[in-house]
Amino acid sequence: MNQLGVAMKNSSWQSWLCTVLMGMAMCLSPSVWAQDEASQGSALSEQETAKLRAILDAPIDPNALKATQIEAYRQKDTAAWKLGDLGKRETILREWAAIEPIARWTLRAFLSQTEKRAEAYELGHLLINEYKWPGDAVRLRCDLARDYMNDSNLKKASELIEEAQAVIKNEFGSVNRRGASAYWLARAEMEFNQTKSYYLIRTGKWQEAIEAAKVSIAKSKVAMGYEGLVDARQKTFGRIWYVHAMSALATHQIASGMYSDAEQTVREAYKFAKTNGFSETHLTDLFNRVADLRNAMGQFKEALPHAAKSESLVLGQGFQKGSPAWLLSQTRKNISLAGMGQWADALANFQLIDQEKARVQSKSNLGYQSHIRGLVYIKTGKNAEALRIFRNTLQWHTANFGADHYFTAFVRGMFASALWRNGDVPAARKNFEQAMRNITAPDVLSGDVVEDALRRQSKKFIFQSYLEMLAETAAQDPQDAATIFQLADYLNASSVQQALSDAAVRSGVNVPGLSDIIRKEQDAKNEMTSLIQYMTSQGTEEDKKRNPQVVEQMRLRLREIETVRKEYKAQIQKGFPEYFQLIQPKAPTHADIAQWLKPDELFVSVLPMENQTYVWAIDAAGTVKFHRWDLGEKASHELVDRIRKTLDVAAQGAQAPAFNYADAHQLYKGLLGPLESALTGKNHLILASSGALAKMPLAVLIRQPATSAQARDAAWLIKDMAVSQVPTANGWLSLKRFGKVPSSAQPLMAWGDPVFDAKASQVVASASGTSMVRSVLPTRAATSASLDQSTEDSFLRYSKIPALPETRDEVLELAKILGADPKRDLILGSDATRASVLKSSASGQLGKKQVVVFATHGLLAGDLPNLNQPALAMAATTDPSESPLLTLEDVLGLKLNADWVVLSACNTAGADGRAEEAMSGLARGFFFAGSRSLLVTHWSVESESAMQLTTHTFAAYKRNPSVRRAEALRQAMLQTMKSPQFAHPAFWAPYALVGEGGR
Repeated sequence: MNQLGVAMKNSSWQSWLCTVLMGMAMCLSPSVWAQDEASQGSALSEQETAKLRAILDAPIDPNALKATQIEAYRQKDTAAWKLGDLGKRETILREWAAIEPIARWTLRAFLSQTEKRAEAYELGHLLINEYKWPGDAVRLRCDLARDYMNDSNLKKASELIEEAQAVIKNEFGSVNRRGASAYWLARAEMEFNQTKSYYLIRTGKWQEAIEAAKVSIAKSKVAMGYEGLVDARQKTFGRIWYVHAMSALATHQIASGMYSDAEQTVREAYKFAKTNGFSETHLTDLFNRVADLRNAMGQFKEALPHAAKSESLVLGQGFQKGSPAWLLSQTRKNISLAGMGQWADALANFQLIDQEKARVQSKSNLGYQSHIRGLVYIKTGKNAEALRIFRNTLQWHTANFGADHYFTAFVRGMFASALWRNGDVPAARKNFEQAMRNITAPDVLSGDVVEDALRRQSKKFIFQSYLEMLAETAAQDPQDAATIFQLADYLNASSVQQALSDAAVRSGVNVPGLSDIIRKEQDAKNEMTSLIQYMTSQGTEEDKKRNPQVVEQMRLRLREIETVRKEYKAQIQKGFPEYFQLIQPKAPTHADIAQWLKPDELFVSVLPMENQTYVWAIDAAGTVKFHRWDLGEKASHELVDRIRKTLDVAAQGAQAPAFNYADAHQLYKGLLGPLESALTGKNHLILASSGALAKMPLAVLIRQPATSAQARDAAWLIKDMAVSQVPTANGWLSLKRFGKVPSSAQPLMAWGDPVFDAKASQVVASASGTSMVRSVLPTRAATSASLDQSTEDSFLRYSKIPALPETRDEVLELAKILGADPKRDLILGSDATRASVLKSSASGQLGKKQVVVFATHGLLAGDLPNLNQPALAMAATTDPSESPLLTLEDVLGLKLNADWVVLSACNTAGADGRAEEAMSGLARGFFFAGSRSLLVTHWSVESESAMQLTTHTFAAYKRNPSVRRAEALRQAMLQTMKSPQFAHPAFWAPYALVGEGGR
């Protein structure tokens, strides 16, 4: 095969799903699994090995009774499987099939995993013609359909699935279900729905695939209810099928980005397997799912041991290095190594793959992974080899998807990165420019796949390469300087864009006029996904010869769908511009920013990259200052975390450590020190950033080295100017434009002290007269927990979420200051439900309030089972069908016209970056819903100081109609700071203003 052929099949990240499904189908064949319950033990001892070898070597008397011979072959097959002797097993299965026709099922499944696949197909069709009993007819067709899907012959797979469905519909009803028949019919329906789910996801019908997988699980449970009617061997198979039905569901959930759902599914499957005595040998596929899930979520360190476990189990079963089963384990290992940045190890693994494939003379494209391999080559200095890979891959993408397709743009960006590192700057610039146009403003509304963590990292690498190249000329070329500013804002937005877009699509489905367009666009997107999967698996010359017209037909249909999706995008852009801006934000220019600034304001954009931090400053005159700080992304997180360790300390009281003045000054000096001249005369600093800086309020930055141990004497930035923080420049601009809308007349609506345990009686508590620290949620570590940890222990229990009784006093005091009616405008305790929020929005009451308060905890995706988006924890109800969570999707559907939304218990602590990203997503959701700003807490607050901060802030805001929101918060901080007991920033600085800090 030529190099281009190699690049084709694994060039697209879409091939990940094809790879996963092929690996699952290999594992799903009963021939791979235990032959009886006895084989569920652990690793074989020397004594057991000798015993099995004796069984394997013992001759079978040809004159013995047929039943005796059959039992002997069954025992030999079991022994061969346990010993991993694949060659001997094939011989046994052929001899067995010669005397017992039904053994041909097992032989066919075995052959389908070898190079003798053509014989497996031939035997499969022969069996279909012979076996007419409805249960057999369905199962045989499903077996064959899965093999055809693995070979990307979806047409043939579809025909077999339709035939099986017709048998179920027309013949199952007339079958006598007494005895074992009941088991086999349920088993057939289980296998059918599982096979159907694979087909549906291959054809882009994600939700339908998930539902089919759930039906498969339900049918599997039905079959297990009849397992007493079949022998131990089939009882084992039935339970194994159940585990794999769960694994299939997890695969579909991962592909759809439903990571929390997949986490729960995998845990339930693992618990069932361990309860039923399955050995690790039987759980190879489950370990693969865990590796896939961890890799998709960016938990590469946790994924690597599961990939290694899969490899050891595959080798232990007798598969050679270089075999497809081994290569599948290596693809997951490569993703983990690349994700962790272990480039030398990743390179060594790719070299091992090539070596082993050459040794066994494998022509499989598994393990090539061109975009990962190319990135590894760049990171290890093999730039020429990387350029060759990406040039070939780009040619294939251009030929199959078109020059402007999003997938092609991604590959073109990698190609441009390789060009630059090979010294061809003019060609790199040309390709970067084209790639950026198609990545930042694709022709279609939404992406064609869920972006997993490695793909996001790879995309960031492309942007970083382009930024580094342009930074070399930005000082002399204003256009290059403007370009990198826009790229920075796009990168800041992209960290949460996928979750926001997914929630927006779900929310938009309920908007009249918009809903029909969204559904049509999503259907077209899903069909395109299936075409891309199909095309990327038809890349080799051998495939082209077998299906000579398939690729061309797919190309034509792909062009048709792209045209239709462009039309849908145009309709949404014209008819629903605000929704369009949320889904596909456009990065502004520095001139766009400047025209909305006042003379005493400075806009600063910060972008932490791998090795440096990029900083821009823009004033009202349009003057742009740019500098780079030699502090990379990892180091910036470490610096901020050191500072935060001396901020989240209110609970320690007098034992709290002194504030980290040195690091706070270092952070100021690196970010804002070079901008001192631009800061002169400025009263309001607006900072756009994501990542580490989203974890702390900039108010605590120190402008001059500390000369006193007294906190009140420090040169706090907040003493000189008010500070607002925004996720993106684009988001800030949207808020400025929205600011033209007159503010609401009514002062307040607030939710506080929600009851999280609906069965417990509520005790109305008060924080008055005491000093207490507000409760926080337990460490968010669910997705890193061991599989041995129960599902219940791996997620937060809603009823155990810490109560927030002190928030009752807070909102009562706010009502007093703002002149609100507590009986009408405060929703407290068990009444503070999600339903009450949605009802107030639907009635129009929420849209009349100037200040909206949610004094409750924030939750992250994965904190609770099936929670796949950030949410606010509202009061629980006794109705199990009523969710207590106000999700990001709900927020996008609210109707607000609020100057402030206060989130007074949503902390941004978390070393993995998930909390600040979730907060950023919620912020943009509230902005879209109609809020101009958010007042949020960064750490667990002390009750009395927190009440002073909020009451002083809103008192200042009400007292002076012209005061900025950011200035009102600044005055409150300075006033609270004056109290000796609250001089430490842990007490006066927990709140940050996110959004439009003006008036």
